[in-house]
Amino acid sequence: MRPPPPPVVRAVQRLSAALERASAALKPAQARFLEVSGGVAAVALMRAAVKTRLIEPLATGRKTAQQVAAELGLHADTVHRVLRGLAVYGLVRLDAGGRFTLTRTGRLLIEDSPHSMAGWIRYVTSDAVLAGWLRLPETLADGKPAFNEATGTTLWEHMAAHPDEEAGFARTMHELTLLAAPLIVAAYPWPEHGTVCDVGGGIGSMLAEVLRARPTLDGVLVDQAGPLAASGEYLAARGVGERVQAVQGDLFEGFEARADLYLLKDVLHDWDDDQCRQILRNVRAAAVPGATVLVLEWLQEQNVAAFPVSVSDLMMLAQTEGRQRSAAEHQALGAAAGFEPARVIDTGVYGIVELVAV
Repeated sequence: MRPPPPPVVRAVQRLSAALERASAALKPAQARFLEVSGGVAAVALMRAAVKTRLIEPLATGRKTAQQVAAELGLHADTVHRVLRGLAVYGLVRLDAGGRFTLTRTGRLLIEDSPHSMAGWIRYVTSDAVLAGWLRLPETLADGKPAFNEATGTTLWEHMAAHPDEEAGFARTMHELTLLAAPLIVAAYPWPEHGTVCDVGGGIGSMLAEVLRARPTLDGVLVDQAGPLAASGEYLAARGVGERVQAVQGDLFEGFEARADLYLLKDVLHDWDDDQCRQILRNVRAAAVPGATVLVLEWLQEQNVAAFPVSVSDLMMLAQTEGRQRSAAEHQALGAAAGFEPARVIDTGVYGIVELVAV
């Protein structure tokens, strides 16, 4: 199915935001406050559901809490209360007879379901990640990376030491890339021939979709040994394996990969400005003059509050050393690393910021 055109995506987003603002305006301030502050309950409920596999019995059909509790060896009354809470957030439905039905959103909490987000819930509710969020009052005072100061380690060092969390994070990034890729692919005038290099591209989720859309393009995938080891099977399954060269490299140590077009998807938002300039300098060192870099990020303008970009920016504040940036900020980083700014394309979800090597 073809993705909707970017103007349609933007229109739907604006309509959704307008309806949300209208709904909030019609409620008493205290009621709206309680609604917003109750967000912690949604996260806690999803965490409990994932840890106990609470909703997996519902995958086979409608059940009462007593039936779910019997299957899982849990406390029936508490199961009913927690499932009822999940129904408030649209993850299950509750009927007048006390039976619960799984919704398509709730299905994402099942570990083995297609496009599962269970690993993401385990990651964002881990003690270390929550510690970063809880340090925000101190971060407001000193500006230091919340996660690093709270845990004594970086997020990347933490995930390397906790492979289950790292795997859940990687799978979620893959799923989010697959969600955005059709819009990105449709919005950009990809060349018919040449080579596209995905820098820090994991198993090649984004690269594969570009190559599928342009059967005469070749690809290079740059990442560390772990993702590259898993990429072969995935790229082959997507029908592009024979057209991709895997190159082991490091964002900060550099890599050797000649290409006409380089992709940096959701890479720069993890790092501070100095680190971003170093990453871009390494890309410039690999590129020939005239090569193009596409920075694929949610673009955050200074005085615009919007979901999901403004929330993602706060996640960067709480968990990494980075931030979401505007197109102009990406262009300034590129200029310091040997690139000239070119087009900025709004896909309706992601921004595409072109930088040309000089």
